Amino acid sequence: MNSKLLSRLKEYQKVRGDINAFANHDEFLPWSDSVSPLLEFDEALHNKFIFWIDHVKSAVRRGREHHDALGEAIGVVNQAITKLEIQTDKEQAFVDEKNVTYPEKVTLKWLYQHAPVSSWAWLAGVIISAFALGIAFSETPLYKSLKVEKENIIIESKKT
Repeated sequence: MNSKLLSRLKEYQKVRGDINAFANHDEFLPWSDSVSPLLEFDEALHNKFIFWIDHVKSAVRRGREHHDALGEAIGVVNQAITKLEIQTDKEQAFVDEKNVTYPEKVTLKWLYQHAPVSSWAWLAGVIISAFALGIAFSETPLYKSLKVEKENIIIESKKT
């Protein structure tokens, strides 16, 4: 979907600052009418575009300079194109990430190359926690009583 929208917006892309982007106001109106619905994917950009095209229309009606507002409207379209390009790149990266081929055997090398750092941090946390819990358990009376009982069983088995 984004690629269609992106290609459509690129058809209407103009260079910001080009005062000859439109020969007259009658060329600007169909351009703005065509671009406006394409910007509805981002409400903030759409609202900015509407603001600037209204500013252009108002300036033309009053016979005032409108090139700055026209440049801002073109800039909004260019921002939308950039935003869609970034989204398309992110989507492509996500698709590429989903297409990881899994080996027949999961080796440490494969895990090192494909597992994110957060997974390694989580694994290290689990190992450290298990070790710390083992040390803490070795100091409890339950462990000490089990250890003494085991030693007594070993001694008795040696006597017989």
